[in-house]
Amino acid sequence: MKYINFSQLRSFHAVAKTESITLASKLLNISQPTITKQIQLLEEFYSINVINRHARGVTLTDLGKKLYELTSGIFELEEKAIQLFSSNLNIHQGTLVTGTSGTYYIIKLIKEFKKLHPGIELKIVSSNSNEILDKLYNYQIDLGVVGKPLKEKFKSDLFYIPYMKQKIVIIAGKGSKFYNNQTLKLNDLNGENFINRENGSETRRVFEDNLKKASLNVNTIMEVSRTTMVQAVKENIGVGLISEPEFDNYKDIKKIHIEDYDIFTQAYLVCLKKKKSDNLVNAFIETAKKIILD
Repeated sequence: MKYINFSQLRSFHAVAKTESITLASKLLNISQPTITKQIQLLEEFYSINVINRHARGVTLTDLGKKLYELTSGIFELEEKAIQLFSSNLNIHQGTLVTGTSGTYYIIKLIKEFKKLHPGIELKIVSSNSNEILDKLYNYQIDLGVVGKPLKEKFKSDLFYIPYMKQKIVIIAGKGSKFYNNQTLKLNDLNGENFINRENGSETRRVFEDNLKKASLNVNTIMEVSRTTMVQAVKENIGVGLISEPEFDNYKDIKKIHIEDYDIFTQAYLVCLKKKKSDNLVNAFIETAKKIILD
């Protein structure tokens, strides 16, 4: 009789959820070779193929998609058991301070955490990613959600997991030639008047990296915050860009998907390594992992 190896299933589930061996490795806090080996052992033991490996990541086979549906149910039950055990931990009261560079990152996480730990007071600090990291190092916050890759100098001190991807879309006002478009090609923006985000914006950095790869340029006429950019786009000063979760069905503004480039930012949940053992911090991290794997 053949038995299920849950370590192998967990590795497969994380890869299937994140569509990346690298991100699955960070999520489970084990090495990439270990993740790869676990899935290989699963496939060899049952003489099956559950993932296709590509240069840009992984995709699921038809059998892999069916297995992912099953593992989703399995690890949902596991999470319920963890919640049961967690009820005995000393985390019924206290205060947790979390910083975020975008409130949309964290709304679902807050809701789930409060459901699991209603006695904990959550305080949310909104700031840009650089300031959040500064606040972490100065012990002004317990955790943070940052919308940018972490530089090597930070990684030795921080525990971090990939938390959320946000697709970047173009926004256009009612007077724009793009207003009635559902999609456009990146080349369509070449030379267009553009309302750009301020320096330091991860959304801007990722977008401009893709423009550079495509040998394209936009005519940046303003560099502003998201709020000001939305207003400028509404006044038809130019087109702009925004993370799709930030788009709030603005009046007289449409969002337009870029059809030939998949442009997105990756957010990370971070805390100081020395703080991870704190019961409240660890409970928040485990709640985030549950959301990622759901």
